[in-house]
Amino acid sequence: MIFMTRTRAFGLITVLAVAGCAELEPLTEYRPVVDPERTNMPRFERDLKACRAVALQVEADYRQRQQEQMGANIMAGLVLGAITGAVVGGGTNYQGELAAYGAASGMAAGAAANDYTHDLVTYGPRRVVDRCMAERGHTILNDIGRG
Repeated sequence: MIFMTRTRAFGLITVLAVAGCAELEPLTEYRPVVDPERTNMPRFERDLKACRAVALQVEADYRQRQQEQMGANIMAGLVLGAITGAVVGGGTNYQGELAAYGAASGMAAGAAANDYTHDLVTYGPRRVVDRCMAERGHTILNDIGRG
């Protein structure tokens, strides 16, 4: 029974980790949508290069914060889940199994609590590019940050 619970927990964690890997194209390939008939394309390309440089620094900062936050969320979920599993299973033959299941569930919940930060990392730097380009006089046609 313990093996089955651990296998399921590992499977759940693996699915969550793989689901979190889906990403858009790299920021270095991101291009805001503009009307080429109303845009000075050589100036657009120069401005885009400069705005991407600013956004790349923002992206690096966001990613560092995301990793720190995810680690904290996973650890908190692990500890809280293990404690809850131990308390719920207190005095039963399944106490260890419930603690392991609680720990795995807590880790998965901690990883899932990272959705807001993932959105910030994924779309925040693109928003920076779009705003930067708009500030430089370009009319951006797409939803800000969504290319």
